[in-house]
Amino acid sequence: MIDLAAQVRVSRRSKWDNSFGAMVWFVLLGGIALSPLADFLSVYALKGQAGGDMGARYSLFVRGVMVFGLVTALSFRGRVRLSSLCIGLLAVAAVAMSCASLAFDGMTSGEFVEEVIAIAKVFSLFVYVAAFSELKDGQLERVEALIRMTLFVYAIAILVGAAFSIDIFRSYRGDTQIRAGYKGIIYAQNEASALLLSALALVYLHVARSGWRATHVGLVVTLFTAAFLLGTKGALVAGFGVIAAYSYARYGVIKASVRLGSVIAVMSAVAIAVYFFVPTIRQAVDLSIQYFSYQGDRAGSERVATVLMSGRNVKFSNVWDELVRRDFLPLLIGGYPTVRYPVEMDGPDLTLIMGIPVSCLYLRALFRLYAQPGKGRITNYGKYFFILLIFIACTAGHVLTSAIVAPYLAVISELVRRWSQEERRKIESGQ
Repeated sequence: MIDLAAQVRVSRRSKWDNSFGAMVWFVLLGGIALSPLADFLSVYALKGQAGGDMGARYSLFVRGVMVFGLVTALSFRGRVRLSSLCIGLLAVAAVAMSCASLAFDGMTSGEFVEEVIAIAKVFSLFVYVAAFSELKDGQLERVEALIRMTLFVYAIAILVGAAFSIDIFRSYRGDTQIRAGYKGIIYAQNEASALLLSALALVYLHVARSGWRATHVGLVVTLFTAAFLLGTKGALVAGFGVIAAYSYARYGVIKASVRLGSVIAVMSAVAIAVYFFVPTIRQAVDLSIQYFSYQGDRAGSERVATVLMSGRNVKFSNVWDELVRRDFLPLLIGGYPTVRYPVEMDGPDLTLIMGIPVSCLYLRALFRLYAQPGKGRITNYGKYFFILLIFIACTAGHVLTSAIVAPYLAVISELVRRWSQEERRKIESGQ
Protein backbone atom coordinates (compact mmCIF):
# COMPACT_ATOMS: atom_id res chain seq x y z
CA MET A 1 0.00 0.00 0.00
CA ILE A 2 2.86 2.36 0.81
CA ASP A 3 4.53 1.70 -2.52
CA LEU A 4 1.23 2.16 -4.34
CA ALA A 5 0.56 5.49 -2.60
CA ALA A 6 4.08 6.68 -3.42
CA GLN A 7 3.59 5.73 -7.06
CA VAL A 8 0.31 7.65 -7.16
CA ARG A 9 2.00 10.75 -5.73
CA VAL A 10 4.84 10.46 -8.23
CA SER A 11 2.36 10.05 -11.08
CA ARG A 12 0.36 13.11 -10.00
CA ARG A 13 3.54 15.16 -9.60
CA SER A 14 4.69 14.05 -13.05
CA LYS A 15 1.38 15.08 -14.62
CA TRP A 16 1.52 18.45 -12.85
CA ASP A 17 5.10 19.00 -14.00
CA ASN A 18 4.09 18.25 -17.58
CA SER A 19 1.13 20.64 -17.38
CA PHE A 20 3.29 23.31 -15.80
CA GLY A 21 5.95 22.91 -18.47
CA ALA A 22 3.32 23.11 -21.20
CA MET A 23 1.93 26.31 -19.67
CA VAL A 24 5.35 27.98 -19.66
CA TRP A 25 6.03 26.67 -23.17
CA PHE A 26 2.83 28.14 -24.62
CA VAL A 27 3.44 31.53 -23.00
CA LEU A 28 6.93 31.65 -24.49
CA LEU A 29 5.77 30.53 -27.93
CA GLY A 30 2.96 33.07 -28.05
CA GLY A 31 5.00 36.00 -26.77
CA ILE A 32 8.01 35.37 -28.99
CA ALA A 33 5.87 34.78 -32.07
CA LEU A 34 4.01 38.08 -31.55
CA SER A 35 7.12 40.13 -30.78
CA PRO A 36 8.10 41.05 -34.39
CA LEU A 37 4.52 42.14 -35.14
CA ALA A 38 4.39 44.25 -31.97
CA ASP A 39 7.73 45.85 -32.82
CA PHE A 40 6.55 46.69 -36.32
CA LEU A 41 3.34 48.24 -34.99
CA SER A 42 5.34 50.40 -32.58
CA VAL A 43 7.66 51.62 -35.34
CA TYR A 44 4.75 52.21 -37.70
CA ALA A 45 2.75 54.11 -35.07
CA LEU A 46 5.71 56.37 -34.33
CA LYS A 47 6.56 56.78 -38.04
CA GLY A 48 10.14 55.80 -37.23
CA GLN A 49 10.67 58.62 -34.73
CA ALA A 50 12.78 58.01 -31.61
CA GLY A 51 10.18 59.37 -29.21
CA GLY A 52 6.57 58.58 -28.60
CA ASP A 53 3.83 58.06 -26.06
CA MET A 54 2.24 55.12 -24.29
CA GLY A 55 -0.19 54.62 -27.18
CA ALA A 56 2.64 53.38 -29.40
CA ARG A 57 4.11 50.89 -26.93
CA TYR A 58 2.78 47.72 -28.54
CA SER A 59 6.20 46.15 -28.15
CA LEU A 60 6.40 46.83 -24.42
CA PHE A 61 2.81 45.65 -23.92
CA VAL A 62 3.40 42.24 -25.56
CA ARG A 63 6.60 41.63 -23.62
CA GLY A 64 5.01 42.86 -20.40
CA VAL A 65 2.16 40.39 -20.83
CA MET A 66 4.65 37.61 -21.61
CA VAL A 67 6.73 38.33 -18.49
CA PHE A 68 3.58 38.57 -16.35
CA GLY A 69 2.33 35.27 -17.76
CA LEU A 70 5.66 33.59 -17.03
CA VAL A 71 5.79 34.97 -13.47
CA THR A 72 2.24 33.72 -12.90
CA ALA A 73 3.04 30.29 -14.33
CA LEU A 74 6.25 30.00 -12.31
CA SER A 75 4.34 31.00 -9.17
CA PHE A 76 1.99 28.03 -9.67
CA ARG A 77 5.03 25.79 -9.41
CA GLY A 78 4.95 26.17 -5.64
CA ARG A 79 8.71 25.73 -5.29
CA VAL A 80 10.94 28.80 -5.38
CA ARG A 81 14.65 28.36 -6.00
CA LEU A 82 17.02 30.20 -3.70
CA SER A 83 18.65 31.94 -6.68
CA SER A 84 15.27 33.18 -7.92
CA LEU A 85 14.41 34.43 -4.44
CA CYS A 86 17.68 36.37 -4.25
CA ILE A 87 17.07 37.96 -7.66
CA GLY A 88 13.56 38.90 -6.57
CA LEU A 89 14.94 40.58 -3.45
CA LEU A 90 17.39 42.57 -5.59
CA ALA A 91 14.52 43.80 -7.76
CA VAL A 92 12.49 44.75 -4.68
CA ALA A 93 15.50 46.63 -3.28
CA ALA A 94 15.88 48.59 -6.53
CA VAL A 95 12.18 49.54 -6.53
CA ALA A 96 12.40 50.50 -2.84
CA MET A 97 15.23 52.94 -3.57
CA SER A 98 13.12 54.52 -6.31
CA CYS A 99 10.24 54.81 -3.83
CA ALA A 100 12.56 56.61 -1.44
CA SER A 101 13.66 58.95 -4.22
CA LEU A 102 10.00 59.67 -5.02
CA ALA A 103 9.23 60.34 -1.36
CA PHE A 104 12.08 62.85 -1.05
CA ASP A 105 11.22 64.63 -4.31
CA GLY A 106 14.12 63.05 -6.16
CA MET A 107 11.81 62.20 -9.05
CA THR A 108 8.27 62.88 -10.20
CA SER A 109 5.47 60.32 -10.14
CA GLY A 110 5.71 59.92 -13.91
CA GLU A 111 9.45 59.32 -13.69
CA PHE A 112 8.85 56.81 -10.90
CA VAL A 113 6.52 54.76 -13.12
CA GLU A 114 9.06 54.83 -15.96
CA GLU A 115 11.85 53.87 -13.54
CA VAL A 116 9.90 50.85 -12.26
CA ILE A 117 9.30 49.78 -15.87
CA ALA A 118 13.06 50.10 -16.50
CA ILE A 119 13.79 47.94 -13.44
CA ALA A 120 11.29 45.35 -14.67
CA LYS A 121 13.08 45.26 -18.04
CA VAL A 122 16.43 44.71 -16.35
CA PHE A 123 15.23 41.81 -14.21
CA SER A 124 13.02 40.24 -16.89
CA LEU A 125 16.13 38.42 -18.14
CA PHE A 126 16.08 36.24 -15.03
CA VAL A 127 12.36 35.52 -15.46
CA TYR A 128 13.08 34.17 -18.94
CA VAL A 129 16.04 32.16 -17.63
CA ALA A 130 13.82 30.55 -14.97
CA ALA A 131 11.16 29.79 -17.61
CA PHE A 132 13.60 28.23 -20.09
CA SER A 133 15.12 26.09 -17.33
CA GLU A 134 11.73 24.46 -16.76
CA LEU A 135 11.38 23.27 -20.36
CA LYS A 136 12.27 19.80 -21.53
CA ASP A 137 14.89 19.46 -24.24
CA GLY A 138 12.29 19.01 -26.97
CA GLN A 139 10.30 22.02 -25.83
CA LEU A 140 13.40 24.19 -25.60
CA GLU A 141 14.46 23.08 -29.07
CA ARG A 142 11.13 24.20 -30.57
CA VAL A 143 11.17 27.55 -28.76
CA GLU A 144 14.75 28.14 -29.82
CA ALA A 145 13.87 27.36 -33.44
CA LEU A 146 11.12 29.99 -33.26
CA ILE A 147 13.61 32.44 -31.73
CA ARG A 148 16.02 31.92 -34.62
CA MET A 149 13.15 32.51 -37.04
CA THR A 150 12.20 35.83 -35.39
CA LEU A 151 15.84 36.94 -35.38
CA PHE A 152 15.99 36.19 -39.10
CA VAL A 153 12.85 38.32 -39.58
CA TYR A 154 14.48 41.25 -37.76
CA ALA A 155 17.59 40.96 -39.95
CA ILE A 156 15.58 40.69 -43.17
CA ALA A 157 13.61 43.80 -42.18
CA ILE A 158 16.90 45.74 -42.05
CA LEU A 159 17.89 44.44 -45.49
CA VAL A 160 14.46 45.26 -46.94
CA GLY A 161 14.54 48.74 -45.42
CA ALA A 162 17.89 49.45 -47.04
CA ALA A 163 16.96 47.88 -50.39
CA PHE A 164 13.74 49.87 -50.74
CA SER A 165 14.75 52.97 -48.73
CA ILE A 166 11.80 52.56 -46.34
CA ASP A 167 11.74 55.79 -44.36
CA ILE A 168 10.28 54.45 -41.09
CA PHE A 169 12.96 51.74 -41.01
CA ARG A 170 15.82 54.27 -40.91
CA SER A 171 18.19 54.21 -37.93
CA TYR A 172 18.63 57.98 -37.78
CA ARG A 173 16.13 60.76 -38.36
CA GLY A 174 15.72 64.44 -37.52
CA ASP A 175 19.04 66.10 -36.67
CA THR A 176 20.94 62.88 -37.41
CA GLN A 177 19.19 62.03 -40.68
CA ILE A 178 22.40 62.78 -42.58
CA ARG A 179 23.83 59.62 -41.00
CA ALA A 180 23.12 56.42 -42.93
CA GLY A 181 21.62 53.25 -41.50
CA TYR A 182 18.47 51.11 -41.25
CA LYS A 183 17.18 49.49 -38.06
CA GLY A 184 14.20 47.69 -39.58
CA ILE A 185 11.25 47.03 -37.29
CA ILE A 186 13.14 47.67 -34.03
CA TYR A 187 12.22 50.83 -32.10
CA ALA A 188 15.80 52.01 -31.47
CA GLN A 189 19.00 51.34 -33.39
CA ASN A 190 20.98 50.54 -30.22
CA GLU A 191 18.51 47.80 -29.34
CA ALA A 192 18.82 46.53 -32.91
CA SER A 193 22.59 46.32 -32.35
CA ALA A 194 22.05 44.29 -29.18
CA LEU A 195 19.59 42.05 -31.01
CA LEU A 196 22.12 41.34 -33.77
CA LEU A 197 24.69 40.59 -31.05
CA SER A 198 22.32 37.99 -29.57
CA ALA A 199 21.50 36.54 -32.99
CA LEU A 200 25.14 36.10 -34.02
CA ALA A 201 26.04 34.71 -30.60
CA LEU A 202 23.23 32.15 -30.87
CA VAL A 203 24.32 31.01 -34.35
CA TYR A 204 27.98 30.72 -33.36
CA LEU A 205 26.95 28.78 -30.25
CA HIS A 206 25.39 26.19 -32.55
CA VAL A 207 28.53 26.18 -34.68
CA ALA A 208 30.70 25.65 -31.60
CA ARG A 209 28.60 22.63 -30.71
CA SER A 210 27.96 20.91 -34.02
CA GLY A 211 30.10 22.62 -36.67
CA TRP A 212 29.17 24.61 -39.75
CA ARG A 213 26.05 23.91 -41.77
CA ALA A 214 24.51 25.64 -44.78
CA THR A 215 21.84 27.27 -42.61
CA HIS A 216 24.52 28.64 -40.27
CA VAL A 217 26.43 30.19 -43.16
CA GLY A 218 23.26 31.79 -44.53
CA LEU A 219 22.31 33.22 -41.15
CA VAL A 220 25.79 34.61 -40.48
CA VAL A 221 25.95 36.30 -43.90
CA THR A 222 22.46 37.78 -43.41
CA LEU A 223 23.20 38.99 -39.89
CA PHE A 224 26.57 40.52 -40.77
CA THR A 225 25.03 42.30 -43.77
CA ALA A 226 22.33 43.65 -41.46
CA ALA A 227 25.02 44.79 -38.99
CA PHE A 228 26.77 46.80 -41.69
CA LEU A 229 23.49 48.28 -42.93
CA LEU A 230 22.37 49.19 -39.40
CA GLY A 231 25.02 51.91 -39.32
CA THR A 232 26.00 51.70 -35.66
CA LYS A 233 29.49 51.15 -34.36
CA GLY A 234 28.16 48.77 -31.71
CA ALA A 235 26.73 46.33 -34.28
CA LEU A 236 30.08 45.97 -36.05
CA VAL A 237 32.02 45.62 -32.79
CA ALA A 238 29.49 43.03 -31.61
CA GLY A 239 29.80 41.06 -34.84
CA PHE A 240 33.58 40.86 -34.77
CA GLY A 241 33.42 40.28 -31.01
CA VAL A 242 31.26 37.17 -31.46
CA ILE A 243 33.73 35.83 -34.03
CA ALA A 244 36.53 36.46 -31.51
CA ALA A 245 34.62 34.69 -28.71
CA TYR A 246 33.99 31.67 -30.94
CA SER A 247 37.58 31.57 -32.22
CA TYR A 248 39.20 31.81 -28.78
CA ALA A 249 36.78 29.21 -27.37
CA ARG A 250 37.53 26.73 -30.15
CA TYR A 251 41.15 27.28 -31.20
CA GLY A 252 42.96 28.85 -28.23
CA VAL A 253 44.75 32.18 -28.04
CA ILE A 254 47.46 31.83 -30.71
CA LYS A 255 45.47 30.09 -33.46
CA ALA A 256 42.41 32.24 -32.75
CA SER A 257 44.40 35.47 -33.04
CA VAL A 258 45.78 34.41 -36.43
CA ARG A 259 42.36 33.35 -37.70
CA LEU A 260 40.72 36.48 -36.36
CA GLY A 261 43.29 38.67 -38.07
CA SER A 262 42.66 36.84 -41.34
CA VAL A 263 38.89 37.25 -41.04
CA ILE A 264 39.19 40.97 -40.31
CA ALA A 265 41.56 41.42 -43.26
CA VAL A 266 39.25 39.58 -45.67
CA MET A 267 36.12 41.37 -44.50
CA SER A 268 37.88 44.73 -44.63
CA ALA A 269 38.98 44.02 -48.20
CA VAL A 270 35.44 43.07 -49.17
CA ALA A 271 34.06 46.21 -47.50
CA ILE A 272 36.56 48.44 -49.33
CA ALA A 273 35.72 46.77 -52.64
CA VAL A 274 31.99 47.24 -52.06
CA TYR A 275 32.61 50.89 -51.15
CA PHE A 276 34.39 51.61 -54.43
CA PHE A 277 32.18 49.55 -56.74
CA VAL A 278 28.67 50.13 -55.30
CA PRO A 279 27.67 53.82 -55.57
CA THR A 280 24.77 53.62 -53.10
CA ILE A 281 27.01 52.10 -50.43
CA ARG A 282 29.68 54.72 -51.08
CA GLN A 283 27.11 57.49 -50.70
CA ALA A 284 25.83 56.03 -47.42
CA VAL A 285 29.35 55.69 -46.00
CA ASP A 286 30.24 59.23 -47.06
CA LEU A 287 27.15 60.55 -45.28
CA SER A 288 28.20 58.85 -42.05
CA ILE A 289 31.77 60.12 -42.39
CA GLN A 290 30.47 63.65 -42.84
CA TYR A 291 28.24 63.24 -39.78
CA PHE A 292 31.11 62.04 -37.57
CA SER A 293 33.37 64.81 -38.85
CA TYR A 294 30.69 67.37 -38.00
CA GLN A 295 30.22 65.92 -34.50
CA GLY A 296 33.99 65.83 -33.98
CA ASP A 297 34.35 69.49 -34.91
CA ARG A 298 31.64 70.44 -32.42
CA ALA A 299 33.18 68.37 -29.61
CA GLY A 300 36.42 70.37 -29.41
CA SER A 301 39.20 68.89 -27.29
CA GLU A 302 37.27 65.67 -26.56
CA ARG A 303 36.39 65.00 -30.18
CA VAL A 304 37.84 61.47 -30.32
CA ALA A 305 36.03 60.26 -27.20
CA THR A 306 32.81 62.02 -28.21
CA VAL A 307 32.80 60.44 -31.68
CA LEU A 308 33.71 56.96 -30.42
CA MET A 309 31.14 57.05 -27.61
CA SER A 310 28.46 58.96 -29.56
CA GLY A 311 28.37 61.71 -26.94
CA ARG A 312 27.89 59.39 -23.96
CA ASN A 313 31.00 60.82 -22.33
CA VAL A 314 29.28 64.24 -22.31
CA LYS A 315 26.16 62.74 -20.75
CA PHE A 316 28.27 60.97 -18.13
CA SER A 317 29.99 64.25 -17.29
CA ASN A 318 26.63 65.99 -16.82
CA VAL A 319 25.33 63.19 -14.59
CA TRP A 320 28.58 63.27 -12.60
CA ASP A 321 28.04 66.96 -11.86
CA GLU A 322 24.57 66.11 -10.55
CA LEU A 323 26.01 63.33 -8.38
CA VAL A 324 28.50 65.80 -6.88
CA ARG A 325 25.58 68.02 -5.86
CA ARG A 326 23.94 64.99 -4.21
CA ASP A 327 27.15 63.99 -2.35
CA PHE A 328 27.32 60.79 -4.47
CA LEU A 329 24.50 59.22 -2.42
CA PRO A 330 22.80 57.57 -5.47
CA LEU A 331 26.01 55.62 -6.11
CA LEU A 332 25.52 53.92 -2.76
CA ILE A 333 21.77 53.43 -2.53
CA GLY A 334 20.51 53.96 -6.09
CA GLY A 335 17.21 55.65 -6.85
CA TYR A 336 18.65 58.11 -9.37
CA PRO A 337 16.04 59.00 -12.07
CA THR A 338 17.91 57.68 -15.12
CA VAL A 339 14.72 57.99 -17.19
CA ARG A 340 15.15 61.77 -16.96
CA TYR A 341 18.69 61.85 -18.24
CA PRO A 342 20.27 58.43 -18.94
CA VAL A 343 23.96 57.98 -19.62
CA GLU A 344 22.95 55.30 -22.17
CA MET A 345 25.69 53.00 -20.93
CA ASP A 346 24.24 50.09 -18.99
CA GLY A 347 27.00 49.96 -16.36
CA PRO A 348 26.58 53.54 -15.10
CA ASP A 349 22.79 53.50 -15.58
CA LEU A 350 22.33 50.27 -13.59
CA THR A 351 24.60 51.57 -10.85
CA LEU A 352 22.57 54.78 -10.60
CA ILE A 353 19.29 52.83 -10.53
CA MET A 354 20.34 50.19 -7.96
CA GLY A 355 23.42 51.52 -6.20
CA ILE A 356 26.86 49.89 -6.21
CA PRO A 357 26.11 47.05 -3.69
CA VAL A 358 22.96 45.83 -5.46
CA SER A 359 24.41 46.28 -8.94
CA CYS A 360 27.47 44.19 -7.94
CA LEU A 361 25.17 41.39 -6.79
CA TYR A 362 23.23 41.72 -10.05
CA LEU A 363 26.43 41.40 -12.12
CA ARG A 364 27.47 38.37 -10.05
CA ALA A 365 24.15 36.68 -10.85
CA LEU A 366 24.56 37.61 -14.51
CA PHE A 367 28.09 36.16 -14.56
CA ARG A 368 26.82 32.84 -13.20
CA LEU A 369 24.37 32.55 -16.09
CA TYR A 370 27.11 32.31 -18.71
CA ALA A 371 30.23 31.19 -16.83
CA GLN A 372 29.74 27.48 -16.27
CA PRO A 373 32.26 25.39 -14.29
CA GLY A 374 34.76 23.14 -16.02
CA LYS A 375 36.48 23.23 -19.39
CA GLY A 376 35.32 22.71 -22.93
CA ARG A 377 34.41 24.56 -26.08
CA ILE A 378 30.88 25.53 -24.98
CA THR A 379 32.00 26.45 -21.47
CA ASN A 380 34.75 28.71 -22.79
CA TYR A 381 32.38 30.26 -25.31
CA GLY A 382 29.94 31.18 -22.53
CA LYS A 383 32.69 32.93 -20.56
CA TYR A 384 33.97 34.87 -23.58
CA PHE A 385 30.43 35.84 -24.53
CA PHE A 386 29.85 37.25 -21.03
CA ILE A 387 32.95 39.46 -21.40
CA LEU A 388 31.71 40.67 -24.79
CA LEU A 389 28.20 41.23 -23.44
CA ILE A 390 29.43 43.43 -20.59
CA PHE A 391 31.74 45.37 -22.91
CA ILE A 392 28.93 46.16 -25.38
CA ALA A 393 26.49 46.93 -22.55
CA CYS A 394 28.90 49.35 -20.87
CA THR A 395 29.84 51.18 -24.08
CA ALA A 396 26.89 51.07 -26.49
CA GLY A 397 24.14 50.51 -23.90
CA HIS A 398 20.54 49.30 -24.40
CA VAL A 399 21.52 45.66 -23.84
CA LEU A 400 20.80 44.69 -20.23
CA THR A 401 18.11 47.39 -20.01
CA SER A 402 16.25 46.19 -23.13
CA ALA A 403 13.02 44.20 -22.92
CA ILE A 404 13.48 43.21 -26.56
CA VAL A 405 16.86 41.53 -26.07
CA ALA A 406 16.13 39.78 -22.72
CA PRO A 407 14.58 36.51 -24.03
CA TYR A 408 17.39 36.03 -26.54
CA LEU A 409 20.08 36.52 -23.92
CA ALA A 410 18.19 34.10 -21.67
CA VAL A 411 17.99 31.30 -24.24
CA ILE A 412 21.74 31.65 -24.91
CA SER A 413 22.47 31.22 -21.19
CA GLU A 414 20.20 28.16 -20.95
CA LEU A 415 21.77 26.52 -24.01
CA VAL A 416 25.25 27.22 -22.63
CA ARG A 417 24.23 25.60 -19.34
CA ARG A 418 22.76 22.47 -20.90
CA TRP A 419 25.32 21.99 -23.62
CA SER A 420 28.27 22.61 -21.29
CA GLN A 421 26.88 19.88 -18.99
CA GLU A 422 26.56 17.60 -22.00
CA GLU A 423 30.11 18.47 -23.02
CA ARG A 424 31.47 17.72 -19.53
CA ARG A 425 29.79 14.32 -19.50
CA LYS A 426 31.42 13.47 -22.82
CA ILE A 427 34.83 14.61 -21.57
CA GLU A 428 34.47 12.58 -18.38
CA SER A 429 33.42 9.47 -20.32
CA GLY A 430 36.38 9.85 -22.66
CA GLN A 431 34.35 10.49 -25.85
